[in-house]
Amino acid sequence: MKLLPILLLTLPLFAVQEGTFLQYKEAEAVTEEKDIREDYQYPLLKEIQAPTKEQELSLQQQVIDYFGTFVTSSPYPGVRATYEGTELMSSLSSVNKDLQILLELEEAMLYLKEKNIPYPDNPRIFLSGQIEVTGIVQKDATGHPESDIDLSDTEIDFLIVVAPWIYGYVGLEYDNSIDPALSQDRIQNSRIHGDSIFVTLGDFTFSPWYLTIGQTYIPFGQYTTYDAIHNPLTKVLFRTLARDVALGFYTNHFQFSAYVFKGSSYADSGNNINNYGATGGVSFNIKTFEAKMAVGLIRNIADSLGMQAFFGNPLNSEKLHHVVPGLNAHGIFTYGNWTLILAYNQAIRNFNHLDVAFSKNGTTFFGPRPKAFDAELAYAFQIMQRPTSIALSYTRSYEALPFNVPKERTTLTCATYVYRGCLLSFEFNSDKLYDKNNRVSNNFARGNPYFINPQNLGHRDYSFGIDFLMYF
Repeated sequence: MKLLPILLLTLPLFAVQEGTFLQYKEAEAVTEEKDIREDYQYPLLKEIQAPTKEQELSLQQQVIDYFGTFVTSSPYPGVRATYEGTELMSSLSSVNKDLQILLELEEAMLYLKEKNIPYPDNPRIFLSGQIEVTGIVQKDATGHPESDIDLSDTEIDFLIVVAPWIYGYVGLEYDNSIDPALSQDRIQNSRIHGDSIFVTLGDFTFSPWYLTIGQTYIPFGQYTTYDAIHNPLTKVLFRTLARDVALGFYTNHFQFSAYVFKGSSYADSGNNINNYGATGGVSFNIKTFEAKMAVGLIRNIADSLGMQAFFGNPLNSEKLHHVVPGLNAHGIFTYGNWTLILAYNQAIRNFNHLDVAFSKNGTTFFGPRPKAFDAELAYAFQIMQRPTSIALSYTRSYEALPFNVPKERTTLTCATYVYRGCLLSFEFNSDKLYDKNNRVSNNFARGNPYFINPQNLGHRDYSFGIDFLMYF
């Protein structure tokens, strides 16, 4: 029974932990502004006098120490702030997620030190995730109407903090793709698989260096977008998921990371660590203008998810005649309510035509040098006190038809919060396919080769979709 008053007195602590760390600080600031009288009595226990602030913190710590490890619902792992206009991007990048979590944990550590709150002795588990549903109507490249309702994404994330300088992250994701080799029934193909799973060593209150080991989206490019349903072609082609080791360095104005991993494709022996890369970036702000820019290099772009749809075909051996290095540059620029996203990815050399071949006239084939860029301009405002944005994006690929992507993609997206943690987006999209004389030889990408199909080439499709994203 002695624990009952402590539990009731600390219920607000557990309640605010369901929001972001920023919300916790805002709630704490509001509490400090109130004039709490010494004779104040807790409404649920009138016979118990409320403690002083120091005693309250002590009681909170006692509850944590007594009950040990606890699970908290929080958007920490997804690194998505709740109900903020700057987070109206429908798809936050999975690249550098380890870094984003370190920055969040740094804020928490500084707050604990400022308030003289001892660091918890037991591990902490933060739970977050999202559910995304999409409805779409479309006129395909041949003019046929289509419609669909889909569970487009489901994700459960776990952040396990065991010490100020070590944490683990586990992201489980639902896969809604159809593998014809297994079944055409997409309900039967609803699989749960591990996405980002890693351990990070680092504490920015102590050192700017950090080390990440596990399965991550390597820091080659940055693929945040306002598009709700259709991804930019830079992301489709070049985003890479690998089991890597990454060493990073971060300050308020400079960022650097280098990584190594064993890729699926190779040019010599497939039994060695054969892929690596590095990225460097700068950031600064002048009054209401903020800029973040970075460039990166990778030894072999054939290990990207978009290109593995081709090279990972069971009919291919993954052994290339030579590797193809890649270059990336990207930037996010914010001025007031305006945000501009620019991204560019390209192969530095051509693929060997015996590995993949592309033709502009249907008869003469050559090894392509794929590249893509993305440009998005967004304006944030409020509708009935709800953060809202409207964004226009244009993305284009070059010599990338073998990887089953369109030539151009134009998207207009309007997104708004209907409630905390609930983002509603309306998207109008149009894809322009490669020219009717373009052709691909060798093995096609797996799945439905919609963009490769000769009867679709030279045409354009149109779609309108509604996307509802709920995250916690």
